[in-house]
Amino acid sequence: MEHGQLYFFLLLGLYHGINPGMGWLFSVSIAMQKESTSKIFISHIPIALGHLASLAVTIFIYYLISDFVSQKTTKIIFALVLIGFGAYKLLKKGHFNWVKMNVTNFDLFLWSFLMASSHGAGLMLIPGFNYEGDHLIHHLEHFGFIALVFHTLAMLVVSMILAFSVYKVIGLKILRSSWVNFDYIWSFVLIVGGLFIFFF
Repeated sequence: MEHGQLYFFLLLGLYHGINPGMGWLFSVSIAMQKESTSKIFISHIPIALGHLASLAVTIFIYYLISDFVSQKTTKIIFALVLIGFGAYKLLKKGHFNWVKMNVTNFDLFLWSFLMASSHGAGLMLIPGFNYEGDHLIHHLEHFGFIALVFHTLAMLVVSMILAFSVYKVIGLKILRSSWVNFDYIWSFVLIVGGLFIFFF
């Protein structure tokens, strides 16, 4: 894996960690409900695993298609999926809201999996997988696994730092006065990622 590709996955991991839609705000809510700082770190384990599972499924499907369809056709398909999904996210405001606050670790895992999938987290990583000619298993063992681990670890560290800071230092008041609409940022990143695949 080249350094440029590694930085790509790390930077996306940092962005996913900053995005409250990926779990840190949920983690803060659980910690506040349970009045336990440790819940911040404990809750991040199933959140990270759910995120990782969503990425793995997306990348596996990408490589599975690549084994049966030409690289050029695969790139066009996923470029269109990225652009279309980004446009869809710009227009749609809904989120998964079925999860109750009294959640289990499996609930957190499933919620994280669905949230990462609905946001297109795995799709965002595809521009970094710029390979030609090798087999699916080679990709997953020698590149895909490393990329996903680095990405998830970056997300996990940033997310836990943010959750801890908000819970202990900043407080939730700042979220009421300084909210950033990450859905719009996410949508544009998906579209740009699709254009990147399309033209490079």
